[in-house]
Amino acid sequence: MLSAVAARKAAKVAAEASFTPSSKPLSPPPAPSSSPKPTSASTSRNKLTLKRKPLSANVGPLKNKKAKVVHAFRNARYFDQGDLSNERSGVTLDGPSTSRIDVSSGSDSSSAEEMEIEMDIPPPVGLSSISMTKDKRAWSPSRPIPDSSDDNSEEPGPSGSYDPPSYLTSSTTRKPEPSALSTFRPVLNRNVYLVPENEYTTNPNARILVFQPNETLALVGTYSFCVLQGSLSLLGVTLSPSNTKHVVFALRSSPIPILSWTTLDRQGSCTFPIPPAIRQQAKTTAILIEYAATGVEGLGHICKVFENIFKPPRMPDAVPGVHLPGIHVINQGARDIHPFVLPTSWEAALASIDKRPDTELSSAPICLVKGPKKSGKSTLARTLVNRLLSRYRRVAFLECDLGQSEFTPGGLVALNLVENYTFGPPFTHPSLPYRAHYVGSISPRASPSHYLHSIQSLLETYRLDLQFPVLVDEPLPGDERIYDAIPLVVNTMGWNKGLGADLNARIEEFVDPSHTFEIDGAEERGWPAPIQSQHIPQVSTVMPFMQTRVKQCVKVEAVQTETTNTYHTATDHRHLNILSYFHAVFPELPTSSLVGPVFKQITVTSWDTSLPLCARYPYEVDYAQAFDRVYLTGPGYEDVVPSELTRVLNGAIVGLVSDGPANTFSRDIQSTSSLSYTPAEPPPDPTFSTCHGLALIRGIPLSVNPRSPHMHVLTPLPTGLLTQTRVLVKGEMELPIWGMLDFREDDEGKVAGVEKGHVPYLQWGKGEGVGGEKRRVRRNLMRKGQM
Repeated sequence: MLSAVAARKAAKVAAEASFTPSSKPLSPPPAPSSSPKPTSASTSRNKLTLKRKPLSANVGPLKNKKAKVVHAFRNARYFDQGDLSNERSGVTLDGPSTSRIDVSSGSDSSSAEEMEIEMDIPPPVGLSSISMTKDKRAWSPSRPIPDSSDDNSEEPGPSGSYDPPSYLTSSTTRKPEPSALSTFRPVLNRNVYLVPENEYTTNPNARILVFQPNETLALVGTYSFCVLQGSLSLLGVTLSPSNTKHVVFALRSSPIPILSWTTLDRQGSCTFPIPPAIRQQAKTTAILIEYAATGVEGLGHICKVFENIFKPPRMPDAVPGVHLPGIHVINQGARDIHPFVLPTSWEAALASIDKRPDTELSSAPICLVKGPKKSGKSTLARTLVNRLLSRYRRVAFLECDLGQSEFTPGGLVALNLVENYTFGPPFTHPSLPYRAHYVGSISPRASPSHYLHSIQSLLETYRLDLQFPVLVDEPLPGDERIYDAIPLVVNTMGWNKGLGADLNARIEEFVDPSHTFEIDGAEERGWPAPIQSQHIPQVSTVMPFMQTRVKQCVKVEAVQTETTNTYHTATDHRHLNILSYFHAVFPELPTSSLVGPVFKQITVTSWDTSLPLCARYPYEVDYAQAFDRVYLTGPGYEDVVPSELTRVLNGAIVGLVSDGPANTFSRDIQSTSSLSYTPAEPPPDPTFSTCHGLALIRGIPLSVNPRSPHMHVLTPLPTGLLTQTRVLVKGEMELPIWGMLDFREDDEGKVAGVEKGHVPYLQWGKGEGVGGEKRRVRRNLMRKGQM
């Protein structure tokens, strides 16, 4: 049996014997005529010709040897030295469309078997310039085709030459140009004016900016502005001249708001004196802008994930000659900077709300927003509230999403009263709810009945107290918005499978909305079929007082993934929302809040981030006198015995609840020596209770009956509300790890001067023991009815 090396040598010797050198250069074969005449050679192409020589007696059994096949193409430039390449490869090319396999085995040609097979192989189309030899290749995804500009005299063959697509050639691929966010180019005393001291504001760094038609400006930072002249578009809302200063929180973890010039929507009044140089410029928009010192930037030092989100990413300030401390102008988009773009379907859907009602009783629309998670549902609900505030003085907002709440921290089902525009993500506007109920979890999976009962109770409160209020204050002069009717916006959760879909259906049945905004999601997200039409009118229903109303369902597109920030997860935003709540500074409440709910929006105006939570001064509360009842909700808490209650409450987040008259008798007969607690007791009835906010129990004696029953409590609630809270509700929510650390120690790992190895409830490194690892929950298993 001969080896492969011997067969290759025999083929080389046979090729040299058949090669005849010529002094003339090789020329390509002549092109075939248009009407070739049939010949004997052409008629026998499809025949296989086998030529065998007699085997030698000394040759042993032959091995199966794979033959190399090389195709000869017409006008192939890499085969101009055809015989030379054939000499190296051991293959004889016999015609432009014939491939011949010549296999020789054995050390001597006289004692070897020679086989020649002629096959008719049509020339491939578009590959005439590619060499098929082993030694040289023409093109691959990592190697571009060599330049052939020096070979201009050669004409391409019938099949042409192969040009690789541009997206496969790395040398010609170009990155897309970043989008221009700001077309406003500041020039001092032309479109930027200094503000005289004490005329508009006490801030000496305030400026007046004048926008020409179709100019835009993108800023990063915290700033406040008011419109002096013309109209301005911001986050889907058109603002007219007024003395109201709007606070904007523009950060890189959310879409950047764009200040855009727009045509005058409606007339407004601004009492600030406008310089004559600005007043003479027709069809322009003038705004007064300044830095808003709120202290919200300090949250980045507490939660390191959001550090420097109010600063541009390695980009210099693009405002030459104009100094605005704390505000940075962004001219072009970057990898982690995306502008807020209102989709066309959203604009068409919001336009249906702007229409004036025909009847007086239908002037308070009830809107419901639903859709899958990560589709822009919360952004649409926030934009809808801002759009309604252009027509109504107040808007009610019902939050049904426990994990991504808008005006309250997570775990609350809340009814909020909104009076001011919201220009920022949820953690920038924590507010006191008009009425709320604490579920204590980011999902209603563990207590769906309590979740639905809480929402139903809040809807009754809206219909009785807020929809058509009886006692309202008179509007301000020049304010033509509706003040005797309050619309409602309901934000549902993004859990749309199984139990979540059933809960959302029940919520929609309770709300009975006049306008439903449904965000169409991808089918892989579990949302139903794609949209068929944008406006689908439903069957008309009869309202109270014999008034009819037509339900309108509008389907809109989801937010594109490219326009959202993917560096921060929903858990990161939830943690930042909780930390923002505990570091917030609420204004003092009016005296009327001691009697009932405040008919006014109470929103945070500043944040105190000078000290971590472990170093702040707490309230020292005698829990035997201050609290009447303690409730534990969530899976596993029904097994907690009263003797372990203080250990459960130590370092826990609790809801401060004021109970109604239903538990007055039980409150009087309870013992004053310790906390009153009953295992597996249901939470307070939502009909007679309300949750004012959250608190952190930073320390509590571990003994059941201590000599001094005091606990240390941290809460941002005003002192007027603390006297109304008599019940503590503990749920599944816990304080994020960022809130337990001491950011003053930098990277040393200490907490309040204590070494990290001696800090209770915290452990650095890998966990030990059973239950020390991170809990993993599998939710990819489906029931038979869900398939």
